[in-house]
Amino acid sequence: MKKLILGVSAIALLSLASCKKDYNCECTYQDTGSMTITENKTVKNSSLDDAKKTCDGYESDGFVTKTCTLL
Repeated sequence: MKKLILGVSAIALLSLASCKKDYNCECTYQDTGSMTITENKTVKNSSLDDAKKTCDGYESDGFVTKTCTLL
């Protein structure tokens, strides 16, 4: 019985660990000539929450306001 409880506990802990992988972030913005520019950036080896934060950080670079979406 102890082994069963330990096994189930170990599996539960492993499933709660954050999965890290590569995510794509797509950013769009208008250039000075009213042309829409789309940039794709890769957020490597991140958890989903960290990738969202990184992608959101691409939205403002000080000169241009971009709309970024995690794909």
